[in-house]
Amino acid sequence: MRGSALLEKLLHKNDKLSRLALDNLMRLGIPFNTPHGFSFKNITDTQVEITAPNFKLNHNHLGGMHACAIATLGEFCAGMTLVKHLGFQRYRFILSELSVKYHLQGRTALTGVAHLSLERVNQIKQDLETQEKILVEHNTEIKNKHGEKVADVKTIWQIKDWKKVQLK
Repeated sequence: MRGSALLEKLLHKNDKLSRLALDNLMRLGIPFNTPHGFSFKNITDTQVEITAPNFKLNHNHLGGMHACAIATLGEFCAGMTLVKHLGFQRYRFILSELSVKYHLQGRTALTGVAHLSLERVNQIKQDLETQEKILVEHNTEIKNKHGEKVADVKTIWQIKDWKKVQLK
């Protein structure tokens, strides 16, 4: 089974073993994220939750979670919700914009939560049928272990059917 097919299959399961396999697959597939130690916490029909541990590699010079680790967590959650519903085998996803509103310092492990309603998924699919490429805004909420909001991450993704992608 190819990596993208395995990824899509694992994103539709929420048992501990599947989440562990997904963690390992993503460490191979996205080596940039590996040092952050992200792990899948929960996957449902409408959301993906991913945690970032509170350890030194994720810290800034003040000992809290680094702003870029928080931004990357938000991007990763949003991307995984889109891949879960649209499939990486059929569509190409490119991050077009990223912005973060920080509310608190991250002094604990953090959890990113990205929601995507089934109605929104259906609208995106309809748009992809009639347009060559689309831009999709997606938001991720980052919370600390006490449930306090640490940041809001807004991502805008360019999505295009692989059949319409022209490679040089």
